[in-house]
Amino acid sequence: MGRALVGAMVGLLALGIPLAGALADDIPKTDWPPTNRHMLYRSLPPRTLSPRIQYAPARAVYKLPKGLDGLATYDKALTQACMAGTFRQISDGYYWAVTPDRRFGVAFSGGANLEDPQKKREPGKVYFFLNQDARCMVYVGDQAKLMPNYIPPV
Repeated sequence: MGRALVGAMVGLLALGIPLAGALADDIPKTDWPPTNRHMLYRSLPPRTLSPRIQYAPARAVYKLPKGLDGLATYDKALTQACMAGTFRQISDGYYWAVTPDRRFGVAFSGGANLEDPQKKREPGKVYFFLNQDARCMVYVGDQAKLMPNYIPPV
């Protein structure tokens, strides 16, 4: 504040004029209630969890020291479906596989972390996702063949 404004405030206090009344006209009026009820509308509605879905923490499910070589193959049809958004992970990277080069998102044919409205999944398969956008790539592996590399939950 400038010295002139501070001097004017001291002068008003010396005369017994309250400052709140002098500055009250400068405060913009709102139509909000005096409480903070207006903030309640900014919060999201409560979420209800579906009783048919079992929830588990996000975690690494496979450790693949040699990568996907010999364990999973590139699937062109599922890759195109992933790019179109019709075959994808429910939550990108919720389950993942660790390789020396990169990390792949994982979804299971039983429906864990897999959104598949066109029913393209096959039983006993594991789907590895690289990217979850227009550059999506999907690799398919046999679950039984991948079991030696499975990381069980703690």
